[in-house]
Amino acid sequence: MTGARKTGRPSTGSARRRLPRRRFFGMAAAGCAAPMIVPSSALGLDGYLPPSERIGVGMIGTGTRGMQLLTAMAPLRDHQIVALSDCRRDRLELAGRLAGQAGQSPELHADFRELIDRADVDAVFGVVPDHWHGVLFARVLEAGKDLYGEKPVTRSIAEGAEISRLVRRHARIFQTGTQQRSWPQFRQACALARNGYLGTVREIEVGVPGGQEYPAAVPCPPPAGFDYEMWTGPAPLVPHDPQRCEWLAMYMISHYCAGFISNWGVHHLDIAGWGCPEVLTSTYEVEGNGSMPVGGMTDTWIAWRMRFRWPSGLVLNFSNNGNLYPMGCRFIGDKGWVRVDRSGIWAEPASLLMAAFKPGDDRLHDAPRHPDSVTSHIADFYRSVRSRQDPGAPIETGHASSTLGNVCDIALRLGRKVRWDPMAGEFIGDEAANAMRSRPLRSPWAI
Repeated sequence: MTGARKTGRPSTGSARRRLPRRRFFGMAAAGCAAPMIVPSSALGLDGYLPPSERIGVGMIGTGTRGMQLLTAMAPLRDHQIVALSDCRRDRLELAGRLAGQAGQSPELHADFRELIDRADVDAVFGVVPDHWHGVLFARVLEAGKDLYGEKPVTRSIAEGAEISRLVRRHARIFQTGTQQRSWPQFRQACALARNGYLGTVREIEVGVPGGQEYPAAVPCPPPAGFDYEMWTGPAPLVPHDPQRCEWLAMYMISHYCAGFISNWGVHHLDIAGWGCPEVLTSTYEVEGNGSMPVGGMTDTWIAWRMRFRWPSGLVLNFSNNGNLYPMGCRFIGDKGWVRVDRSGIWAEPASLLMAAFKPGDDRLHDAPRHPDSVTSHIADFYRSVRSRQDPGAPIETGHASSTLGNVCDIALRLGRKVRWDPMAGEFIGDEAANAMRSRPLRSPWAI
């Protein structure tokens, strides 16, 4: 990526004021009964930066994805995890132990606002359910913290537009958690598409996992140590049951997520936009059909077939996996095609994969190389926190890619074609569709 935007002065390495220690349960995660053994990381040895020069990291949300990110960042030596937060005590304690095994000693907070208020937190990982993204990300940015925000950027289009404004207003670094941009094979496929090696790209095919139906569950009290009202946050408060807050059911309930048409769709739709920038920047129309659950607690799309069209003639066909299109993204040009997913990259003719890029080609953003793409994506974020240059998945592309799935959801719920203008951030001449760009937030939560 050329001409990366500078976003303000770095905050790392500056003197920090440590707040009073308000912990979730009396002691740090590593415990205080064992003899004190000072790890080499704490002394700035074995390639680690000294503590005063590390990026102070806080993580909000320590469920399945949070634990994956903690594991992925463990090999990186330029940060210090100073705080974790979750409204589920068991998950928070487990994450604290995992961090402790990596030589970290974070303090644990039940209330994310305590973590955000800490002066020793430079950067926050927001790893909460989609319905929390807008409110949480806004608070992090307003507190002057850099942010790694999981995808999709927000549950609604209007929230994403506001987060985009806040990132620039407060001169913060924002890395969207679309880690495929830090994966070499996706970069190669997009470079082939962008630089004319396929000829003129006329069609893109995208396939992602479809949704699932979940039967209704009998309400019950939340388990001990789970603050269900905090988990619900800005979403409508309904009786707790043993299923709705868990993976995968919560991704299929519209209170919390637009479904996999957005939550998973954003990954390969984002790659479509990386390879053909007009996907994210130019006005388009979209129409299609889909199927919903016939009962139970879930109310997002199980299957769909959508077609986007741009004035240039470019067409993007988007479906759930196997409903015409396989997993991944395929760029089809008049001189060949390339398809990429997480298991590999293929092309016709196969010689395209041996193409040597020329000095004048558009050079796509290259993240630091690590065996794990998530580690690369986090390293790219940390590099940006220090350089104040945009990372590989900045807020504008993250919001635009997230919007593609939300526009599909709105078109399907309206049962007709819609036209979207990314620059204006609105549907063209469509009052009903524009009213669906936002969703009400439960008091007292607001952006």
